[in-house]
Amino acid sequence: MTRPRLAAALLVFALVAALGQGTASGPAEAATGRGGCPSHRVPATGFTDTLSSIHRAGIDCAVWWDVVRGRTATTFAPSSPVTRGQTAAMIARLLRTTGHAPASWPAAGFTDTVGSPFERDIDLLAHLGIVKGTSATRFQPGRSITRAQMASIIARMFAHGYDSPLPPGPMPFTDVGAGDVHRDAIARLVGSGITTGVTATTFAPTRIVPRAQMASFVTRSATILVDRSLAMLPTARPRAGDAYASRTRAAWVHLFDGTLKTRANVRAMVDELATADANVVYAQVVRRHDAYYPSNVLPRTPDPAVAAGFDVVAELITAAHARGIEVHAWFGVAPTWHGVYTNLTPPPGWMYTDHGPQAPVADRWVTRSHGGTWSTYLDPGVPQVRSHVAAVVGELAKRYRALDGIHLDYVRYDGPDQGYNPIALDRYRQETGATGKPGPTDPAWSAWRRQQTQRIVTQAAAAIAASGNRTTLSAAVISWGDGPATPDRDGFRRSAAYTRTFQDWDDWVRSERLDAVVPMNYFRQQDPAHAAWFSRWITYERALAAGSRTQVVPGPAGYLNAPGDVVGQVRAAMRVDGASVYSFQQPTVDSSRGVWSSLAGTRWGYAPVR
Repeated sequence: MTRPRLAAALLVFALVAALGQGTASGPAEAATGRGGCPSHRVPATGFTDTLSSIHRAGIDCAVWWDVVRGRTATTFAPSSPVTRGQTAAMIARLLRTTGHAPASWPAAGFTDTVGSPFERDIDLLAHLGIVKGTSATRFQPGRSITRAQMASIIARMFAHGYDSPLPPGPMPFTDVGAGDVHRDAIARLVGSGITTGVTATTFAPTRIVPRAQMASFVTRSATILVDRSLAMLPTARPRAGDAYASRTRAAWVHLFDGTLKTRANVRAMVDELATADANVVYAQVVRRHDAYYPSNVLPRTPDPAVAAGFDVVAELITAAHARGIEVHAWFGVAPTWHGVYTNLTPPPGWMYTDHGPQAPVADRWVTRSHGGTWSTYLDPGVPQVRSHVAAVVGELAKRYRALDGIHLDYVRYDGPDQGYNPIALDRYRQETGATGKPGPTDPAWSAWRRQQTQRIVTQAAAAIAASGNRTTLSAAVISWGDGPATPDRDGFRRSAAYTRTFQDWDDWVRSERLDAVVPMNYFRQQDPAHAAWFSRWITYERALAAGSRTQVVPGPAGYLNAPGDVVGQVRAAMRVDGASVYSFQQPTVDSSRGVWSSLAGTRWGYAPVR
């Protein structure tokens, strides 16, 4: 999802908002359908009081369907109880919007609805048998409805309004008695995926339904109507200022477990990200310069967990594009070794064997410290390293025409003490006229090393251009420690990225050398110092993004944070150009998966542009 070379992406259908109350003692109910609320088509409302609601996506979609309306242009009152009259209005609007309301209908005879703004809606639903009065002459339009009553109204809407009853379903709830008049309706909603209860075994039938929850129930009903070809999607589109559809909503998926190593696992991962309303996956397809796809540049991985011939890139493209998610192939540049290879047979032509610290000195492409210790990280100052990276990138771009992007990682030095490969030092002396061995903090030597990481990016971009494909180029970049004291270039020059890793990604963005950067804002929100650093980086990143066509997509560390803090950091990141969570495998510190539903339900916390 990048500005200069935006791929023709299929955007993912939104997860309809969670339907329950979301208490600490049990999970929030989650809707399962997306067909009635394609996120790239649903305009974001201007309601300021729904931005953190788990029903945010459902409310926005219900407004799109013209089923609900706000109290004002900027308020929805999501927690206010929905009344019987309001419920009738929502159902009646859905019937009219979908073309299933009759041309005329008689008055119901309720004396307490005369003059009510909901009078004709109540009469319509009473005529169709969807609602009933509390007596022959009274409807009590101002009374709140319960969750059980709501279930019966929704079930009767399908049966009498659309002549398309919901099928019978299971009854897992212990608090819905065998003689409850709403029992069958509740079971039908469960069977259709409209509700899963407030917990696995409780429905809370007498709990009052708030406006937000009712919007989600009706929206989920609209999705079923679309699935049954009983309704067509609304035609309204997001206004020009509503950038939600183009905001990157991503996750990094690494190769250090089985997620990407079988067809079934890839598809399960894609399904989970689709329900999270993600639209980009940064999927690692090269682990330590061994390919998980057919390659003439890299050797095939010796990873025994991958079936012979399994093409991770091709499978990702097939599965993710079918769900409207872009695929960006993630390639770590500098590292050549990891302990998982200890007991594996090295493949012929492997980088670590041929150019690592044990290779003949003249063949070593890895870096060396000022004190002479060889590293397992490649040295950006070695020309062959840059050519190798360009070859990998160019092959990916040319081989996979449907690949949306290539995502570079570790385009940097490991610290100021690094970069002393003899080949690199010779190049430095040739290009600058310097003599001797520069110190780690030598200004000219530091500037030269920044040029080398920049050259990697430049050559990679050139390789993509030569492929003839519109594959985008992005990079995961360093945002260590405190953010820039001032949100400008002078502030960035004092950051660790600039001074310690020689990764001048501020310049990469300003000069538009690539399409997107994803700063790795890995901070523990519960630590006050970390929280302040995160905030300062976000402030800087917003300012940087505002002045460039290159996207800046902050990457919060899910693995360091509790679910609520992950959602909070994502919400802050969405004020820039989007968010990418590290990682899919561990989206929260406790590895809980519910954070994806929370993000989908709140539209990743994105605040509409005013």
